Amino acid sequence: MDLFDNEELFKEEKKKVKKKGIIIISCIAVLIILIIAVICIMMYYQSMQWGITVDGVAMSLKSDTIITDPQTGKVFVAISDVTPKVTGYTYLNGAYGGNTEDTNSGFVQCADEAVEFTANSNKINKILLREDTSDNEYGYMYLSERIKYADGRLYAYVQDLQPILNAKVSYNEQTNKITLAGTDYLFEYYQTQIANLGYSSIDTSFVNKKALASDMLVARKDSGLIGIIKPDGTEIAGPKYSSVTWLETTEEFLVENSDKYGIISELGQSKIPMDYQSIQLLDKDSGLYIVQSNDKYGVINKSNKTIIYSEFDQIGVDKNQYPSLQKENQYLFYDTIIPVERDEKWGLYNVNGNVILPVEYDSIGCVVSSRQNASAKNAILLNDYEGIIVGKKMNENDTNKKYAVYNSQGEQIVGFLLDNIFYITENGQDVYYLEMNGQTGNLDEVFKANGIKKVETDTNDLNNNLNIIDGSTNSENLVKN
Repeated sequence: MDLFDNEELFKEEKKKVKKKGIIIISCIAVLIILIIAVICIMMYYQSMQWGITVDGVAMSLKSDTIITDPQTGKVFVAISDVTPKVTGYTYLNGAYGGNTEDTNSGFVQCADEAVEFTANSNKINKILLREDTSDNEYGYMYLSERIKYADGRLYAYVQDLQPILNAKVSYNEQTNKITLAGTDYLFEYYQTQIANLGYSSIDTSFVNKKALASDMLVARKDSGLIGIIKPDGTEIAGPKYSSVTWLETTEEFLVENSDKYGIISELGQSKIPMDYQSIQLLDKDSGLYIVQSNDKYGVINKSNKTIIYSEFDQIGVDKNQYPSLQKENQYLFYDTIIPVERDEKWGLYNVNGNVILPVEYDSIGCVVSSRQNASAKNAILLNDYEGIIVGKKMNENDTNKKYAVYNSQGEQIVGFLLDNIFYITENGQDVYYLEMNGQTGNLDEVFKANGIKKVETDTNDLNNNLNIIDGSTNSENLVKN
């Protein structure tokens, strides 16, 4: 009987041990499932975190590197954070060439180009810096969104980083991942692939490297002829040109063969036939080009219609003579006026081809002849009055000129009475002066005394989507990520 009881007790203990084992195994299984679930949640959460990769390297992000516009949901990136990560680029506050640290404006710069931008504006200026860079276009462009300003920093819409940094931009909205590839990075990559596409090399010029960001390769055959292809080998234009130049601001190509130039679109379609000795963009917004035929210059529009006949020795002025034009368009004043020169005489046309001033004046602009101050600089435009300075010799034997001021409608503001018009930079401002009969006076004061008023300008061109306070965006209206 005792033996039987012991056997029953043994069986009971065995059942308890087995039950405990099942419970332990079950707990371990649940724990493993929980661990896997936590890992999956963490991986998912991590995958949804913002990430920026530049030239193949992941960036470490600050809390305010990325912001989101709450009204549109569009993503903006701090330009100063991402710029140093692109090979060869730096970021600086203020306007290019200026001496201020104004955080409402800034520029990025590489060896070949500076790109300026300003808070609440979608217009950027591109300034080519090297003499060996082909300067065949006046470089301003428009972004798809205005630059935002928040907490002392400038932000660009993620896709607008392409024209600012000349970089290919990819943005995955599902994973919150942003990828940038700069021109140098792209060039090195495609150079290793170009032989597989049937070409020998990619063009090394800076302006053509920028086409890589738009998935277009200006490439050369062994024969030396140049074509334009996509990364998959699709030809935009076959290898039949001796030179090709990407015109970024108009998204076109200037092509040349047998010393004749034309323009094709980014799709390879002919826009301006190859009939000219040279073609140069006069202005993006007006869609005008300077063309050369029979060693004379004229102006056509994008439909190849003649605006100004090719019968002039020069279109536009020499910006090297006028410091105030260094970042301006020397071919077009006040968006409407085109200076022309023939046989050392100057005149003015408008963008419709109408004569504003006949070609009978001795200069457009004033090159200072007698400097009362060594800091005096040559003047050409009086922007506050929308004025254009015109010089004329009063008789054939006169070695000196008198200067007048006309507006953009060809109306005379000041007659040919002035011996000099110049400006001096004082306390960061350009102050203009007049010389007449040996006397010098402040231009604004003289004009005011004579009833000449400044042109009123609209200063209310602000982003409707932004809450502007003292030139700044209210950061409460922006969502930081």
